[in-house]
Amino acid sequence: MRHPTEPARVGDAQRTGVERALDKNAVTFETSALFRAALEEIPNTSDVLDVPQVASLLSVGRNTIYALVARNRIPHRRLGKAIRFSRAAVMQWLSSWSSRDAKEGQ
Repeated sequence: MRHPTEPARVGDAQRTGVERALDKNAVTFETSALFRAALEEIPNTSDVLDVPQVASLLSVGRNTIYALVARNRIPHRRLGKAIRFSRAAVMQWLSSWSSRDAKEGQ
């Protein structure tokens, strides 16, 4: 018999990975509702870019992005082996780089 605050179980095929993890850890309904509310506050995933997306955004090849990352010339974060970029940070970097480059050309 389940506890009154425990969410009703549905088939595994209908549940998300988060819901399965919540069940495995015996999280109460109130806690899972708080968890889901916190997930809704996570920024839109389009604000986080990967290498091909940044390459497309800047109209350059992936190898150019990897070279910039290797030289620490573009703002990025490593998550294990994955490289991620903040769209806002890349756009700010691009505008400051363009302004600096224009000043050097004068």
